[in-house]
Amino acid sequence: MTTSLKDVSSAEMIRTLAELGCFEQECNVYGYAWQMPDGKCKYRLSDDELVIHRAFNLQVTEQNCLTPVQQWTTRAIIREENKEDLQLYFKVQLAGQLQRDFNDVYYANLAKLQQVQADEQAVELLLTWQEELNGYFEEDTLALFAGAVRTAYITKHLPEEEYHQLQQWLKWARKQAGKRLQARDSFERTFYGVACREESGSYRFVCNADEKALYNQIKEMDMKGQAHTPMYQRTYWSNRSTDLPAMRRQFIADMQELMDENYLARMEKLRQMSSAIPKDLWQQCLAEVREKCTETAIAGFEYWGNHWNVEK
Repeated sequence: MTTSLKDVSSAEMIRTLAELGCFEQECNVYGYAWQMPDGKCKYRLSDDELVIHRAFNLQVTEQNCLTPVQQWTTRAIIREENKEDLQLYFKVQLAGQLQRDFNDVYYANLAKLQQVQADEQAVELLLTWQEELNGYFEEDTLALFAGAVRTAYITKHLPEEEYHQLQQWLKWARKQAGKRLQARDSFERTFYGVACREESGSYRFVCNADEKALYNQIKEMDMKGQAHTPMYQRTYWSNRSTDLPAMRRQFIADMQELMDENYLARMEKLRQMSSAIPKDLWQQCLAEVREKCTETAIAGFEYWGNHWNVEK
């Protein structure tokens, strides 16, 4: 057998062995935990990272005492007959990691901060913005406004009653808005993006066709306390798969047009609002967490501090 035929034979054998599950592969599980009022912890776990990020993003507005999204990784040989059992085992391992990393001290101090009532600093800004949009219903501008409303609520600058009123208005306004007219074709791609603030004060537009990757970039920004806009998305169509770079350029251009100076100035004003969390309460809670919790829990606690723009 010639060398080339041996190479082909070896490649076929390796492919067959891989299909039979004879090689180790990297296995990842993602999830987060939160504590109920009765002290019991609940866990949301999945090997689908995007499912976890989307669920976490929705649950943030419920103001539960959450951990940030965590990951557990190992290598294992997975065959079809043991796949479900291994996935369950991996989830149990991540649940155990979450239980070890985030103790009752973390949740108790986070609960003290969550219980702080929201102030009304964002109300005037958002009502003025709403008035500008009233009667001019367009899908993209409503999406940007909805993101600002959510940000103001999460950062405790919009009381619950006003938040629900604006949510009801958005629900009504979206019914009035016509769908964006766009020719559909053979190839479809959705892009996701944010504008993030650099140390210089300027904004950089970040986009990705991989929603999971952008969620991870946003988490890194949040851990560092780097300001960014809410996520924006748009879908494009083309008759050629090779048009992906052009679609990406168009998405960046559309983001820059939508997220203009006026929008970025409003988001910056939201970010600059003084924290609703009293400085002495934050420092008291952080000190206890630093004394009695793991490094992972300390980083998670500071993650929420960055969300609330507390004074360090």
